[in-house]
Amino acid sequence: MIFLFLLLVIGMAAGFLGSLLGLGGGIVIVPALTLIPYFHMTIHEAIAISMTGVLATSLGGTSRFLSEGLTDLKLGTLLMLGTTAGAIAGSLLSHTLKSTVLEMIFPVVLIYASYEMLKHQFTDNAPDTTLHHAFLGVVLAFFAGVFAGVFGVGGGAINVSVMHLVMAAPMKTATATSNFMIGTTASAATFVYLLKGAINLTAATPVVLGVFTGAQIGSRMLKRINVLLLKRIFVAIMILVAVEMLYHGIKGYL
Repeated sequence: MIFLFLLLVIGMAAGFLGSLLGLGGGIVIVPALTLIPYFHMTIHEAIAISMTGVLATSLGGTSRFLSEGLTDLKLGTLLMLGTTAGAIAGSLLSHTLKSTVLEMIFPVVLIYASYEMLKHQFTDNAPDTTLHHAFLGVVLAFFAGVFAGVFGVGGGAINVSVMHLVMAAPMKTATATSNFMIGTTASAATFVYLLKGAINLTAATPVVLGVFTGAQIGSRMLKRINVLLLKRIFVAIMILVAVEMLYHGIKGYL
């Protein structure tokens, strides 16, 4: 019972942060399930469960973001071409690809994005329906999908940065649109994991319930939160993820 309750709590925290920041929640679920000895889960088990949580994050927040007009459907649909293909490729590679090299490359991307976000922290883009740098955005979205499939983190850290810094989308629009996109990305990856029998449904169920509940709360707060505060929270989360992944990458490489 304690085991299931803790999974529920972790799911709620992941869903809250995931919907608020457009990250999917995997950056909370994967570290919690692998680093807390109580759960005794391998990284591959945690990633498979995390993808179901990412899907729940999207379902929990997307409807509210759409009703409030924060989601850019044209932008999200375009980038989903890249993220979905990348997620399928990443989930197929997850059990065969040596992740240590990726775990050392990915933090560099996150740290650079954090630097760019901080450099522009006092400005935000005006709403714009023009799709800036569309081709580059789709290419980068593909790599976001690959990382999502491999690491079970939703790919939102890259998606939000690409939309905000490369494609000139406002921060809140990027966050809401990322939340919309990760649902399709996670669906594709989850389907592959189900076919491989990699998802522990007993553990995944309370995580999904918690994530969905937390995502509802986070989505209600997004429209009222200060953009500057949102950027700083986003940067802090990305740096934490970068440090954690770099540590595990170096540890695995050595």
